[in-house]
Amino acid sequence: MISLFFIVGLLFGSFLNAWMWRVRTKKSIVFARSMCPKCTTQLACFDNIPLFSFLYLKGKCRTCKKAISLTYPLVELALGLLFVFVYWWHGTLSLVLFRDLCIVFFLLFIFVYDLRYQEIRDRASTIPAILLGLVTLIYGWHSLSSLLIAVVIGAGFFLLQFVVSKGKWIGGGDIRLGFFMGVILGWPNILLALVLAYIGGAAVSVVLLMMKKKELASETPFGTYLALATFVTMFWGEQILNWYLGMI
Repeated sequence: MISLFFIVGLLFGSFLNAWMWRVRTKKSIVFARSMCPKCTTQLACFDNIPLFSFLYLKGKCRTCKKAISLTYPLVELALGLLFVFVYWWHGTLSLVLFRDLCIVFFLLFIFVYDLRYQEIRDRASTIPAILLGLVTLIYGWHSLSSLLIAVVIGAGFFLLQFVVSKGKWIGGGDIRLGFFMGVILGWPNILLALVLAYIGGAAVSVVLLMMKKKELASETPFGTYLALATFVTMFWGEQILNWYLGMI
């Protein structure tokens, strides 16, 4: 079963790569064929096998011989491993398992897309948040009060910054991602995720500044930190909160 989830994760990772590229280039996810982004040659089926094709072609396009971005196999491998982890965490097939697989898929999209392009896309946060919110209420994964408080805090926190800064500090994507986080985590885990994101973002920024890889005025892909913090809080939020409360 673990092997099956790993293979499924690789396949969805390949789809995730195609989705990100087509969103960025404004091509149809349904009708556009997979192609080399360097020479635009359409890829044959045997050149589009997740992970295997990259290794077989030694990381180069069969036609133009230019290097294929390492992002593609890394995303495929990451989602394969994440799918295995989620299955291991739950230990059995269930609706909650498939819920978490879907959440992890969208979180990885947000993580990678914002890291590469410093942009959070609506389709990866707003639409899944609305659908997930409805399903969450139907199956009682969060109470209505927990969901509403978390959504208000998650979206409102970034909305306030957006209004105060007139859109200079953050973009509208952060507001929508805050809404998505609230739906996923509920109250009070939404607070933990925000704190973890800011701590993580600050720590990485300090390291990059010390290494002179970044300037103080450089933009930060904060959606990447938010996605990672949401993932951590999903699975270890209760333990972290209990550990913290036990120290005070």
